[in-house]
Amino acid sequence: MKLVIQEEMDKAENWEGDYIILSYGLCSNGIVGIKSKSHSIVIPRVHDCIGLFLGSRERYMEEHKKEPGTYYLTKGWIEEGKSPLGIYHEYCQRYDKETAEWVIREELKNYTRIALVDMGADLSETHRAHAKENAHFFRLKYEEIIGSLAFFEKMLRGLWDKDFIVLNPGEEVTQELFLTL
Repeated sequence: MKLVIQEEMDKAENWEGDYIILSYGLCSNGIVGIKSKSHSIVIPRVHDCIGLFLGSRERYMEEHKKEPGTYYLTKGWIEEGKSPLGIYHEYCQRYDKETAEWVIREELKNYTRIALVDMGADLSETHRAHAKENAHFFRLKYEEIIGSLAFFEKMLRGLWDKDFIVLNPGEEVTQELFLTL
């Protein structure tokens, strides 16, 4: 992922804008090491991108404290096949069914809940049914939680407070930037 993001940053070097805004947090260190030679970079100060969909780091921490073993789903992740069942089906392409199921169950062994985040953007019964099917198949509790566009609104309106990291041109993204969370 880092290579793809850096490639896109490099393509934007001659762009006349001032800022490159990433709607992605530290998630799996996917942005560590990237930099832009000629633009400032704005990054949400979140470890896990689900904080973006819940509206704040604080809301994410509340949910994490309430139920730390939560696998979050959004409409977009479901449509992209990035639910546990979608990943299981990908594994079935690489392994026999028994191995694929063992691998996905091992990955999910510490999860207790599937939470569908409702962002208020055309979440359909098909999305809900898919999320519930995931919970049923993996024997996890199902819950639907209300998301928020607040983080995205602040990001796009330039309200870059303590919830954002703003790097100057040439500065590199490091893990340490996220340690104060």
